[in-house]
Amino acid sequence: MGGSFKIGRAFGIDVKVHWTFLLLVVFFGFLAYQATGSAGRALAVIGLILGLFVCVLLHEYGHSLTAQRLGIEINDITLLPIGGLARMKSLPERPADEVKIALAGPLVNVVLAPVFFAVGYLLGASPFSATGFVSAADSAGQFFSFLGVVNVLLAVFNLIPAFPMDGGRVLRGLLATRMGPVRATDISSAVGQGFALLFFLYGLLGGNLLLVLIAVFIFFGAGGEAELVRQRELMRGLTVRDVMGTRRRTETVTPWHTFGQVLDSVIHGYQMDFPVVDEDGRLVGMLTRNEIMAAAHSPDRFSEVRQIMRTEFPTISPEADLFAEGQKLLQESGLRAIPVVEDGELVGMLTLEDMSQAALLRDIRKLQQRPAPWGR
Repeated sequence: MGGSFKIGRAFGIDVKVHWTFLLLVVFFGFLAYQATGSAGRALAVIGLILGLFVCVLLHEYGHSLTAQRLGIEINDITLLPIGGLARMKSLPERPADEVKIALAGPLVNVVLAPVFFAVGYLLGASPFSATGFVSAADSAGQFFSFLGVVNVLLAVFNLIPAFPMDGGRVLRGLLATRMGPVRATDISSAVGQGFALLFFLYGLLGGNLLLVLIAVFIFFGAGGEAELVRQRELMRGLTVRDVMGTRRRTETVTPWHTFGQVLDSVIHGYQMDFPVVDEDGRLVGMLTRNEIMAAAHSPDRFSEVRQIMRTEFPTISPEADLFAEGQKLLQESGLRAIPVVEDGELVGMLTLEDMSQAALLRDIRKLQQRPAPWGR
């Protein structure tokens, strides 16, 4: 996630913090100092915020470690002002797996809550005695009791069926066992967006900016993941070979082509990205629209392709899964086209336009598989 930096790694998972999280810490520390005039109290409140997000981090590790046990890789965990986000490399295929992963996070908070309450009680504080950040900083007992309250709230709030929150994922998993992933995601997404609108209005009328931000995250997150699931189902069973442009249809350039020749190809052709091959036909570079446009507006006079081509770029096999590998590689690289290589040779290109043809290809296959009308 952009704007995040790594602070550690555990269980093979990078832990990152978004820079806006630091603003949250400073903001609450400032409010505490302004309310009490005590630097010590302000530091205690900052410690409480950090303790809260340790609980959030453990919550996300609950999701992540369960996903790892089920064979799903985790990219990283990122702490944000509105909570945490564990990024999985792929979506769970089985509804039961999604339910297990979703419940693992709140279960961590269910376990942590009595532990913090017990520590707080031993230090002289009664459960639920701390009602805010400032009062929770009065003593060590209040500090731990408040963290117990926080974990109860985290468990309860996350189980609200507002997809893509944990409760919404449980709902989708249960629905998917009966009606398939797409329909289940559409229903869960609609429910989640309904909750998001309620959260937004309540937060706006009550002046709760954090709840407003959470509502926005839920609303767009629900819609985005619903679209992702639709794409996965449309591309299920398809490989890069099924949609890619073949070498015969792909225009290539050499490192010694002039920049003028490339511009002419762009203006009079249909391609905007060009594989660069040497005299033996080996792929040695990639010339994308970005390099072409940058060179066209540069005061430097580039004369040949080798001066502006990129030599580091991803490639993909024609047998790669279209969704899990093809779409993912296009998104992560930020490129509009990726060379397709087989046995070390360029065999075609996979473009964003090719990806859009997946739905059409799926419809054609369904028509081909449909039995002919009786009597013909």
